[in-house]
Amino acid sequence: MKRISFLILTVIACIIFAGDAMAAGKKVAVFVEGNLSNEQKTMINNAVHGRLSGNKDYKVFERNDAFLKALDREHDYQLSGQVSEDQIREIGERFGVDYVIAVCAVLTRDDQCSMSARLIDLVTGEVLKTCNASREFENSSTITALANNVAYRLITKKSR
Repeated sequence: MKRISFLILTVIACIIFAGDAMAAGKKVAVFVEGNLSNEQKTMINNAVHGRLSGNKDYKVFERNDAFLKALDREHDYQLSGQVSEDQIREIGERFGVDYVIAVCAVLTRDDQCSMSARLIDLVTGEVLKTCNASREFENSSTITALANNVAYRLITKKSR
């Protein structure tokens, strides 16, 4: 009888802990590229992190110096200045995340700020969702608002 009780308690504990692990969310890193300054890229990164931190489906991980250096090395190999999805996957896998949100932000000569984002599953390499948005660039608040909008549209289930 004690063995059966112990077995039942063990199964219940496993179910509870598995539920907690599932509720923890998907591990995500954020990568920002484009022709912006480092300060502007940091603003985008912070806005996306802020949007993700309020979403129970995702658990955001900070980009550390090693992550940034690895991305910079990958950039050096690219003539176009953009990192391929395969390279983003490899870097994300090395740092223990399940997904990467890759944001490309560009300020055009006609004062438009254009931002696109992809949610990439690192296991399969599948791009799960993409979104694009543009606004007339007025000041740094334009970048933050646009990043918030893109991040919201990328992670919300209501958006296509």
